[in-house]
Amino acid sequence: MKKLLLLAVVAAGLAGMMQSCKPDGPDGGSTAGSLTVANKQRSLVVYHTATWCGPCGLYAMPEFKKLVAANDVDNIVPLDYHSSNSSRLVPLWMKANNDTLFIAPFAQQFLYTVSNINTSGQYSIPTFWLNNSLIGSSNIKLADIQSSAVNANSIPVEIGVAASASASGQNLSIKYKLKAFAPEAGSDYYVSAFIVEKSVTALQTVSGSGDVSTAHERILRASAFNNASGAPVAWSTSASMTSPAANAEVEKTISWTYTAIPQAVKDKYVALGLPWWNWNPANTGVVIAVWRKVNDTVKPYYLVNTVYADVK
Repeated sequence: MKKLLLLAVVAAGLAGMMQSCKPDGPDGGSTAGSLTVANKQRSLVVYHTATWCGPCGLYAMPEFKKLVAANDVDNIVPLDYHSSNSSRLVPLWMKANNDTLFIAPFAQQFLYTVSNINTSGQYSIPTFWLNNSLIGSSNIKLADIQSSAVNANSIPVEIGVAASASASGQNLSIKYKLKAFAPEAGSDYYVSAFIVEKSVTALQTVSGSGDVSTAHERILRASAFNNASGAPVAWSTSASMTSPAANAEVEKTISWTYTAIPQAVKDKYVALGLPWWNWNPANTGVVIAVWRKVNDTVKPYYLVNTVYADVK
Protein backbone atom coordinates (compact mmCIF):
# COMPACT_ATOMS: atom_id res chain seq x y z
CA MET A 1 0.00 0.00 0.00
CA LYS A 2 1.37 3.36 -0.99
CA LYS A 3 1.23 6.41 1.30
CA LEU A 4 1.65 9.95 0.11
CA LEU A 5 1.16 13.53 1.17
CA LEU A 6 -1.64 15.17 -0.82
CA LEU A 7 0.06 18.52 -1.34
CA ALA A 8 3.30 16.89 -2.40
CA VAL A 9 1.48 14.78 -4.95
CA VAL A 10 -0.46 17.73 -6.31
CA ALA A 11 2.68 19.82 -6.68
CA ALA A 12 4.93 17.11 -8.05
CA GLY A 13 3.08 16.07 -11.21
CA LEU A 14 1.86 18.38 -13.94
CA ALA A 15 3.02 21.86 -12.96
CA GLY A 16 -0.22 23.51 -13.00
CA MET A 17 -2.52 20.47 -14.20
CA MET A 18 -7.52 19.50 -16.62
CA GLN A 19 -10.98 19.78 -16.58
CA SER A 20 -15.11 20.82 -18.66
CA CYS A 21 -37.49 1.49 -19.25
CA LYS A 22 -34.31 2.27 -16.78
CA PRO A 23 -31.54 -0.26 -17.21
CA ASP A 24 -29.08 1.02 -14.61
CA GLY A 25 -30.74 3.30 -12.12
CA PRO A 26 -33.84 4.14 -10.09
CA ASP A 27 -34.12 7.35 -12.08
CA GLY A 28 -32.93 8.59 -15.46
CA GLY A 29 -34.60 9.35 -18.75
CA SER A 30 -36.04 12.57 -20.10
CA THR A 31 -35.84 15.72 -17.98
CA ALA A 32 -39.09 17.00 -19.47
CA GLY A 33 -41.43 15.58 -16.80
CA SER A 34 -41.56 16.13 -13.06
CA LEU A 35 -39.72 13.71 -10.78
CA THR A 36 -41.15 11.69 -7.91
CA VAL A 37 -39.06 11.40 -4.75
CA ALA A 38 -39.25 8.15 -2.81
CA ASN A 39 -38.73 7.91 0.95
CA LYS A 40 -35.53 6.03 0.20
CA GLN A 41 -32.05 6.11 1.73
CA ARG A 42 -29.01 5.27 -0.43
CA SER A 43 -25.29 5.18 0.29
CA LEU A 44 -22.47 6.72 -1.74
CA VAL A 45 -19.47 4.37 -1.90
CA VAL A 46 -16.27 6.08 -3.01
CA TYR A 47 -13.43 3.80 -4.12
CA HIS A 48 -10.26 5.88 -3.67
CA THR A 49 -7.56 4.56 -5.97
CA ALA A 50 -4.89 5.30 -8.58
CA THR A 51 -3.79 3.53 -11.73
CA TRP A 52 -0.21 3.21 -10.40
CA CYS A 53 -1.34 1.40 -7.23
CA GLY A 54 -0.50 -2.32 -7.39
CA PRO A 55 -2.57 -3.38 -4.34
CA CYS A 56 -5.52 -1.48 -5.81
CA GLY A 57 -5.30 -3.50 -9.01
CA LEU A 58 -4.76 -6.83 -7.26
CA TYR A 59 -7.16 -6.65 -4.32
CA ALA A 60 -9.56 -3.72 -4.23
CA MET A 61 -10.44 -3.06 -7.86
CA PRO A 62 -11.94 -6.54 -8.45
CA GLU A 63 -14.28 -5.99 -5.48
CA PHE A 64 -15.30 -2.55 -6.77
CA LYS A 65 -16.04 -4.04 -10.18
CA LYS A 66 -18.25 -6.64 -8.46
CA LEU A 67 -20.07 -3.79 -6.74
CA VAL A 68 -20.76 -2.08 -10.07
CA ALA A 69 -21.79 -5.38 -11.68
CA ALA A 70 -24.27 -6.00 -8.84
CA ASN A 71 -26.18 -3.01 -10.28
CA ASP A 72 -27.76 -2.17 -6.91
CA VAL A 73 -27.85 1.59 -7.44
CA ASP A 74 -31.16 1.88 -5.63
CA ASN A 75 -29.18 1.14 -2.45
CA ILE A 76 -25.51 1.83 -3.27
CA VAL A 77 -24.15 4.45 -5.67
CA PRO A 78 -20.52 3.51 -6.56
CA LEU A 79 -17.93 6.10 -7.57
CA ASP A 80 -14.33 5.43 -8.70
CA TYR A 81 -12.18 8.33 -7.55
CA HIS A 82 -8.60 9.09 -8.65
CA SER A 83 -7.05 12.00 -6.77
CA SER A 84 -3.32 11.73 -7.50
CA ASN A 85 -2.08 13.55 -10.59
CA SER A 86 0.21 10.62 -11.26
CA SER A 87 -2.89 8.50 -11.79
CA ARG A 88 -3.99 8.37 -15.43
CA LEU A 89 -7.63 8.95 -14.50
CA VAL A 90 -7.37 11.98 -12.21
CA PRO A 91 -10.24 14.48 -12.65
CA LEU A 92 -8.91 17.20 -14.94
CA TRP A 93 -9.98 20.71 -15.86
CA MET A 94 -8.91 23.29 -18.42
CA LYS A 95 -9.62 26.97 -17.87
CA ALA A 96 -11.47 28.79 -20.61
CA ASN A 97 -9.10 30.20 -23.24
CA ASN A 98 -6.17 28.44 -21.59
CA ASP A 99 -3.91 25.68 -22.88
CA THR A 100 -2.91 24.42 -19.43
CA LEU A 101 -4.33 21.42 -17.60
CA PHE A 102 -5.20 21.62 -13.91
CA ILE A 103 -6.33 19.18 -11.26
CA ALA A 104 -10.02 20.00 -10.99
CA PRO A 105 -10.68 22.13 -7.87
CA PHE A 106 -13.70 20.05 -6.91
CA ALA A 107 -11.53 16.94 -6.64
CA GLN A 108 -9.76 17.92 -3.42
CA GLN A 109 -12.90 19.54 -1.99
CA PHE A 110 -14.80 16.30 -2.40
CA LEU A 111 -11.97 14.10 -1.12
CA TYR A 112 -11.50 16.19 2.03
CA THR A 113 -15.14 15.69 2.92
CA VAL A 114 -15.46 11.95 2.37
CA SER A 115 -12.04 11.06 3.79
CA ASN A 116 -9.78 11.91 6.74
CA ILE A 117 -7.09 13.75 4.74
CA ASN A 118 -7.66 17.12 6.39
CA THR A 119 -7.22 15.63 9.85
CA SER A 120 -4.45 13.08 9.24
CA GLY A 121 -2.39 14.96 6.65
CA GLN A 122 -1.85 11.81 4.61
CA TYR A 123 -3.82 8.98 3.15
CA SER A 124 -3.43 5.42 1.99
CA ILE A 125 -4.91 3.73 -1.02
CA PRO A 126 -6.84 1.68 -1.82
CA THR A 127 -9.60 2.76 0.51
CA PHE A 128 -13.38 2.49 0.43
CA TRP A 129 -15.49 5.25 1.94
CA LEU A 130 -19.21 4.94 2.61
CA ASN A 131 -20.82 8.36 2.90
CA ASN A 132 -18.40 10.13 5.28
CA SER A 133 -16.77 7.07 6.88
CA LEU A 134 -13.91 4.70 6.07
CA ILE A 135 -15.17 1.14 5.68
CA GLY A 136 -12.10 -0.73 4.44
CA SER A 137 -8.92 -1.02 2.42
CA SER A 138 -7.19 -3.82 0.45
CA ASN A 139 -8.95 -6.54 2.43
CA ILE A 140 -12.50 -5.35 1.82
CA LYS A 141 -14.99 -7.63 0.09
CA LEU A 142 -18.22 -6.94 -1.75
CA ALA A 143 -20.19 -8.44 1.14
CA ASP A 144 -18.53 -5.98 3.55
CA ILE A 145 -19.58 -3.03 1.42
CA GLN A 146 -23.13 -4.30 1.09
CA SER A 147 -23.39 -4.96 4.83
CA SER A 148 -22.16 -1.46 5.66
CA ALA A 149 -24.70 0.02 3.25
CA VAL A 150 -27.56 -1.96 4.81
CA ASN A 151 -26.74 -0.42 8.19
CA ALA A 152 -26.28 3.08 6.78
CA ASN A 153 -29.52 2.89 4.80
CA SER A 154 -31.58 1.85 7.83
CA ILE A 155 -31.67 5.37 9.28
CA PRO A 156 -34.68 7.68 8.78
CA VAL A 157 -34.46 9.65 5.54
CA GLU A 158 -33.65 13.31 6.11
CA ILE A 159 -33.89 14.37 2.47
CA GLY A 160 -35.03 12.14 -0.37
CA VAL A 161 -33.65 12.71 -3.86
CA ALA A 162 -34.53 11.79 -7.43
CA ALA A 163 -32.72 12.74 -10.63
CA SER A 164 -32.74 12.45 -14.40
CA ALA A 165 -30.33 13.51 -17.12
CA SER A 166 -30.60 13.89 -20.88
CA ALA A 167 -28.09 14.85 -23.55
CA SER A 168 -28.35 17.04 -26.62
CA GLY A 169 -25.07 17.09 -28.49
CA GLN A 170 -22.41 17.89 -25.90
CA ASN A 171 -24.89 19.49 -23.51
CA LEU A 172 -26.38 17.80 -20.46
CA SER A 173 -29.66 18.77 -18.85
CA ILE A 174 -29.68 17.49 -15.28
CA LYS A 175 -32.84 17.62 -13.18
CA TYR A 176 -32.95 16.82 -9.49
CA LYS A 177 -35.74 16.95 -6.95
CA LEU A 178 -35.43 16.95 -3.17
CA LYS A 179 -38.12 16.17 -0.59
CA ALA A 180 -37.74 16.67 3.15
CA PHE A 181 -38.90 13.66 5.16
CA ALA A 182 -37.13 14.04 8.53
CA PRO A 183 -34.93 17.14 8.08
CA GLU A 184 -32.56 18.34 10.79
CA ALA A 185 -34.14 21.42 12.36
CA GLY A 186 -32.58 24.66 11.15
CA SER A 187 -30.24 22.94 8.66
CA ASP A 188 -29.43 23.89 5.08
CA TYR A 189 -28.91 21.28 2.36
CA TYR A 190 -26.51 21.53 -0.58
CA VAL A 191 -26.18 19.40 -3.70
CA SER A 192 -23.34 17.90 -5.73
CA ALA A 193 -23.81 16.94 -9.37
CA PHE A 194 -20.97 14.75 -10.61
CA ILE A 195 -20.59 13.47 -14.16
CA VAL A 196 -19.12 9.97 -14.46
CA GLU A 197 -17.75 7.93 -17.33
CA LYS A 198 -19.36 4.54 -16.93
CA SER A 199 -16.44 2.55 -18.35
CA VAL A 200 -13.03 3.43 -19.77
CA THR A 201 -9.98 1.32 -20.56
CA ALA A 202 -6.68 2.42 -19.04
CA LEU A 203 -3.51 0.77 -17.79
CA GLN A 204 -3.70 -0.40 -14.18
CA THR A 205 -0.74 -1.58 -12.16
CA VAL A 206 -1.48 -4.98 -10.62
CA SER A 207 0.87 -6.33 -7.95
CA GLY A 208 2.89 -9.17 -9.46
CA SER A 209 1.66 -8.52 -13.01
CA GLY A 210 2.84 -5.01 -13.89
CA ASP A 211 0.68 -2.67 -15.98
CA VAL A 212 -2.44 -4.35 -17.33
CA SER A 213 -4.99 -2.91 -19.76
CA THR A 214 -8.11 -2.72 -17.62
CA ALA A 215 -11.71 -1.55 -17.85
CA HIS A 216 -12.33 1.01 -15.11
CA GLU A 217 -15.93 1.61 -14.00
CA ARG A 218 -17.85 4.70 -12.81
CA ILE A 219 -14.94 7.13 -13.13
CA LEU A 220 -15.51 10.58 -11.63
CA ARG A 221 -14.85 13.05 -14.46
CA ALA A 222 -16.45 16.44 -13.77
CA SER A 223 -18.71 18.58 -11.61
CA ALA A 224 -21.74 20.36 -13.04
CA PHE A 225 -21.37 23.24 -10.57
CA ASN A 226 -18.97 26.19 -10.99
CA ASN A 227 -18.04 29.08 -8.72
CA ALA A 228 -18.18 32.74 -9.72
CA SER A 229 -14.85 32.50 -11.55
CA GLY A 230 -15.95 29.48 -13.58
CA ALA A 231 -13.89 26.85 -11.75
CA PRO A 232 -15.73 23.59 -11.05
CA VAL A 233 -16.71 23.14 -7.40
CA ALA A 234 -17.95 20.11 -5.48
CA TRP A 235 -21.16 21.67 -4.18
CA SER A 236 -23.80 24.10 -5.31
CA THR A 237 -22.77 27.60 -4.27
CA SER A 238 -26.16 28.20 -2.61
CA ALA A 239 -28.39 25.90 -0.59
CA SER A 240 -30.97 23.88 -2.49
CA MET A 241 -33.11 23.72 0.67
CA THR A 242 -32.92 26.15 3.59
CA SER A 243 -34.36 24.98 6.94
CA PRO A 244 -37.00 22.90 5.15
CA ALA A 245 -40.15 21.74 6.90
CA ALA A 246 -41.26 18.13 6.59
CA ASN A 247 -42.75 17.36 3.15
CA ALA A 248 -41.20 20.45 1.55
CA GLU A 249 -40.04 19.84 -2.03
CA VAL A 250 -37.79 21.60 -4.49
CA GLU A 251 -37.04 20.69 -8.11
CA LYS A 252 -34.23 22.26 -10.13
CA THR A 253 -32.71 21.83 -13.57
CA ILE A 254 -29.06 22.62 -14.25
CA SER A 255 -27.04 22.43 -17.44
CA TRP A 256 -23.48 21.37 -18.15
CA THR A 257 -21.45 21.28 -21.36
CA TYR A 258 -18.65 18.90 -22.23
CA THR A 259 -15.65 20.67 -23.74
CA ALA A 260 -13.22 18.54 -25.69
CA ILE A 261 -9.53 19.04 -25.04
CA PRO A 262 -7.83 20.62 -28.06
CA GLN A 263 -5.35 18.37 -29.83
CA ALA A 264 -2.59 20.93 -29.24
CA VAL A 265 -3.09 20.52 -25.49
CA LYS A 266 -3.12 16.74 -25.76
CA ASP A 267 0.14 16.89 -27.70
CA LYS A 268 1.79 18.78 -24.83
CA TYR A 269 1.03 15.94 -22.43
CA VAL A 270 1.49 12.96 -24.73
CA ALA A 271 4.22 11.52 -22.47
CA LEU A 272 1.63 10.99 -19.73
CA GLY A 273 -0.31 8.49 -21.83
CA LEU A 274 -3.64 9.81 -20.55
CA PRO A 275 -6.83 8.08 -21.73
CA TRP A 276 -8.57 11.31 -22.74
CA TRP A 277 -12.25 11.58 -21.99
CA ASN A 278 -14.21 11.00 -25.18
CA TRP A 279 -17.76 12.28 -24.87
CA ASN A 280 -20.40 9.57 -25.30
CA PRO A 281 -23.81 10.13 -23.64
CA ALA A 282 -24.50 6.38 -23.67
CA ASN A 283 -21.36 5.91 -21.55
CA THR A 284 -22.21 8.70 -19.13
CA GLY A 285 -24.01 8.87 -15.79
CA VAL A 286 -24.80 11.52 -13.20
CA VAL A 287 -24.46 11.23 -9.43
CA ILE A 288 -26.51 13.64 -7.33
CA ALA A 289 -25.45 13.80 -3.69
CA VAL A 290 -27.25 15.74 -0.95
CA TRP A 291 -25.28 17.22 1.96
CA ARG A 292 -26.26 18.86 5.22
CA LYS A 293 -24.13 21.91 6.06
CA VAL A 294 -22.54 21.48 9.49
CA ASN A 295 -20.48 23.69 11.80
CA ASP A 296 -17.12 22.11 11.06
CA THR A 297 -14.27 23.91 9.31
CA VAL A 298 -12.57 20.60 8.36
CA LYS A 299 -15.62 18.74 7.05
CA PRO A 300 -18.36 21.33 6.48
CA TYR A 301 -20.71 18.94 4.67
CA TYR A 302 -22.31 15.70 5.88
CA LEU A 303 -23.73 13.39 3.23
CA VAL A 304 -27.39 12.52 3.79
CA ASN A 305 -28.49 10.88 0.52
CA THR A 306 -27.57 10.22 -3.11
CA VAL A 307 -28.93 8.91 -6.39
CA TYR A 308 -27.54 7.77 -9.74
CA ALA A 309 -29.08 8.44 -13.16
CA ASP A 310 -28.02 7.27 -16.59
CA VAL A 311 -27.83 9.93 -19.28
CA LYS A 312 -30.49 9.41 -21.92
